[in-house]
Amino acid sequence: MIHNPLFPGQQENEKIYMVLRPHWFIFFLKFLAWVLFAAIPFIIDWFINQFAPGLNNAPYVGYIDLLKDIYMMFLMLGLFILWIMYYLNMQIITNERIVDVTQKSLLHHTISELHLTNIEDVTAEVKGVFGTFLNYGSVYVQTAAETERFVFDNVPNPAAVEKMILDLYEKVPKGND
Repeated sequence: MIHNPLFPGQQENEKIYMVLRPHWFIFFLKFLAWVLFAAIPFIIDWFINQFAPGLNNAPYVGYIDLLKDIYMMFLMLGLFILWIMYYLNMQIITNERIVDVTQKSLLHHTISELHLTNIEDVTAEVKGVFGTFLNYGSVYVQTAAETERFVFDNVPNPAAVEKMILDLYEKVPKGND
C-alpha cells in the first residue's frame, strides 16, 4: 500500500510522469474578477462619503459595517473556492493510465481513468492570443471506450503533454489490457 498516494486508486508500481492543472493564467483571470468584487466596498465607501455623508452617522454606520463584514466573509469564501477548484482539478499521467480528477463543487468531484492501451488518438490544440503567447491549450485523448474523449482544458504546454502521452502509449505492451 502506498503511504501517500497522489490520487485515489494509485497502484504500488505506478510511476507518475506528469500532474497537470490549469495554466496559472486561467486562475489569474478568475482572481482579477474576484478583485473587482473586492473593490466594491471601497467604491461604496467613496460613494457614501461623496453623496450620502449622513450614512456615516449612528445608527446607519453600524448597519453598513455589518453588511460590509458579511460581504467580505462571502468574498473570502469565494477566493477559497476559486483556489480549491483550481488546485483540485488535475490530470495525472502515469506509466499505465491517465486519471482525470474533476472538482465540480466543494463537495462533488469525479474521477475518470483511461488505460493507455485504449488510446486511439491524441490531439493538442492552442487557441487565441493568450494561449499562443503563454503556451496553453487543450489536449484531447480519443478512445473507443464508453467515454469517447478525455479533454484536458487550459493545460500548460499542450504539445509536450500530447507527445508524452503518445510516447507512453508506444511503451505499453500491446498484449496487456
